Order: sequence, then C-alpha cells, then structure tokens
Amino acid sequence: MAYILIVDDDPDMAELLGHMTDILGYEHQYVATGAEAIAICNQRAPDAIVLDVMLEDTDGWTVYRQLVSVTRAPIIFITAWRTGENRQKAEALRADGFLAKPISHQDFAHQLQAVLGKPARRLSPAQA
Repeated sequence: MAYILIVDDDPDMAELLGHMTDILGYEHQYVATGAEAIAICNQRAPDAIVLDVMLEDTDGWTVYRQLVSVTRAPIIFITAWRTGENRQKAEALRADGFLAKPISHQDFAHQLQAVLGKPARRLSPAQA
C-alpha cells in the first residue's frame, strides 16, 4: 500500500486530502509544518508527498528544497493561488505535479497515480 505524506496547515484541507487518499486505497499521514515534514521523511520514506505552497511556518518552495535532500519521493504541489507563476515555479523546480484548490478527487487521483512507482522528475535527466 502506498504511503502518502500530506503537508498542509489547513486542518480541513488536510482531512479532505486524507479522505481522498483513503478512497484511493493509500495510507496517509498529514503534518502542518515544513519542519514536521522533514522529520517524518527522516523516519519513514513516503511514496509521494503532497505539499501546500502556503504554510504557516514557511512556504512550500523552501520546504521542497529541504525535502529533496532527505527523500526521493515524488512531490506534488497544491495551492489556493491559481497563478501561472506558481505553476511555472513548480515546473522550474521539476516538481512532479501541481494542483490548484479546490482540488477534484479525479485530478488528485490522476496526479497520485501518475507519480507512484516512478522516479521523481528531479532525479531523472532533464529533457531537452
């Protein structure tokens, strides 16, 4: 069973994402801070990470840069800010996915299924 780490400081959103992972048959854990995400990844390797761009203690971009040094898991960004700039930044970082809130179950399922069992984009050679 795939293990998904959800990093979101909004308890309602974290609970919704957790429920979606349950429906998909995946195990999940959620944390509210970047520091907790790093600590969890040092204890148990997730199969994928869903990371909010806006966190109370820091931003998801900073957490992403920290996570890539401690985990090989694919990382999918989520955000309430539907700007093209956020999507472009996620692409530039070679993130594995990007979802804008509100997140549909279908889009969430598609993103997770697309990354599970595959190496993270940042670990593969950049494509020309």
